[in-house]
Amino acid sequence: MQDAQAGSTLPGGLASWKLWVKTSRPFTLTAAISPVFVGTALAGYEGTFNLVTFLATLFSCLFLQIGTNFFNEYFDHRYGLDHAGSLGASTVIFRNEMTAGQVLAGGIISFAIAVLLGIALIFLVGPVIILFGVAGMLIAYFYSAKPFKFSSRGLGDILVYIAMGFLMTWGSFYVQIHEWSWPAFAASVPVGFLVTAILNMNNVRDYQDDLAVNKKTLPVRFGLKFGQRFHTVLLMGSYVATTLFIFVGLLPFTCLLVWLSYPLAIRNAHAVLTATDRKVYVVGIKRTSLLHLVFGLLLTLAFIIAAVLHI
Repeated sequence: MQDAQAGSTLPGGLASWKLWVKTSRPFTLTAAISPVFVGTALAGYEGTFNLVTFLATLFSCLFLQIGTNFFNEYFDHRYGLDHAGSLGASTVIFRNEMTAGQVLAGGIISFAIAVLLGIALIFLVGPVIILFGVAGMLIAYFYSAKPFKFSSRGLGDILVYIAMGFLMTWGSFYVQIHEWSWPAFAASVPVGFLVTAILNMNNVRDYQDDLAVNKKTLPVRFGLKFGQRFHTVLLMGSYVATTLFIFVGLLPFTCLLVWLSYPLAIRNAHAVLTATDRKVYVVGIKRTSLLHLVFGLLLTLAFIIAAVLHI
């Protein structure tokens, strides 16, 4: 252990870049990529695409997500919600690989970069974008921090759906085409379901740890079996919602392409419903993140094909 720790920091106690990357939880960043791609592709389908605006939006959302991960790591440690054996924590603080101050600084720096990119979007889009940025940052910060600690009150799911489903998807559309769009809202629903499924899978995995510290996530409030079934409802709901929106004319029929990812969803749901080992949930988080990315890319491709074919 000591050898591993010694090799993980640079002279002078500075954390190596690998630890910064580890604590940013890169496998979760697909949660920010998919909604931006989907919202931007829908705007392109409706006739508008600005590359600079797209890149500013994408990286702003990515750094917002990275900052959220740093703050989550910091505040869960500060409030005693994680320990060295927690499956959900990257444990860099417990292993003395990074100090709590460094993790907190990672969150602050990431938010600062997101703010700078947000300022660029203000010049590109207009001051109304401030509302998106402020709402996103408040949800991201107080997801773990006092006085609200949304994640500990069972409110994390709905706020993640709002922030990373609705706001990121519809917001990515809005910065391209500055108007309300029911199709953009429709596209945000399945994306929101799947990003919420990632969080729910995280909460199912951490059920025992959260129960021990009275962190009232939905699985803690309603039971582990509820968390497993809720996961299935979210996965299946994303396909049902997409299909319904196609039938009512809000989305082009090419969006049926998302059904190509359905086998991934079925295997994922079955594994979680029949799981008897926590390790299944660890794998389930990665599989749900992959599903979210694949689904989002297929939805993005569907809008591109529809644009090319003038459907």
